[in-house]
Amino acid sequence: MRKDIFKFKEFSIEHTSGVMKVGTDSVLIGAWLNNLNAKTILDIGTGTGLIALMLAQKSNAEIVAIDILEQACKNATENVNNSKWKERIKIIQTSLQEYEPESKFDVIVSNPPFYTADTHSPDQNRAIARHILKMQPEDIITFCQKYLSKKGNCAVIYPVIIAEYFMIIALQNGFYINSILNIKSNYKSEIIRKIIQIGKYKTVLQNHTIAIEKENRHDYTAEYIEITKDYYLHL
Repeated sequence: MRKDIFKFKEFSIEHTSGVMKVGTDSVLIGAWLNNLNAKTILDIGTGTGLIALMLAQKSNAEIVAIDILEQACKNATENVNNSKWKERIKIIQTSLQEYEPESKFDVIVSNPPFYTADTHSPDQNRAIARHILKMQPEDIITFCQKYLSKKGNCAVIYPVIIAEYFMIIALQNGFYINSILNIKSNYKSEIIRKIIQIGKYKTVLQNHTIAIEKENRHDYTAEYIEITKDYYLHL
């Protein structure tokens, strides 16, 4: 099975052809999360293990990373074992709906599947990783009700429509919206993604917007560089 290697400043990600590759969404949410004094972190749908490794780099937390796909878990395990944080990251093959941890988490993070169209990938693993049918926003909210600590935060990244739906479901179930990061591909584009952070406690809402690029491809904005500079080799 063909492998590609994506090198970051403090670790590398190998991704096989059957697993979702390194993408801007995962990098952004992993880099954006801050104030990580958490003791425990859960990465839902870890894929290659990228977000788990990013959070290990900036915290001292014990991290659990789950994925429904066997190939993803093998890939993530290999990446974790090749890192300097392998003692703090545990990979578990399970669906979110079936996962029953023994204790609560201070941070829960996910770059969930969000494609809903019927044009599924011919690769079954890739289709499962990309499509919302295997994990609805309600599944994440239900899990957080049980397993997010009282002062903990859950952060997800979604396209705008699904992000707004996620916020509605969160509010209906007693959560507060603590932070929103609106993401544009460039200064002139519409918002294409939102990172939503929720918690069981109320705080002042932080609502910011960034653009990834200026006008030209790979000409990154100052705000995007500031968020991701601890990870990307070229920044």
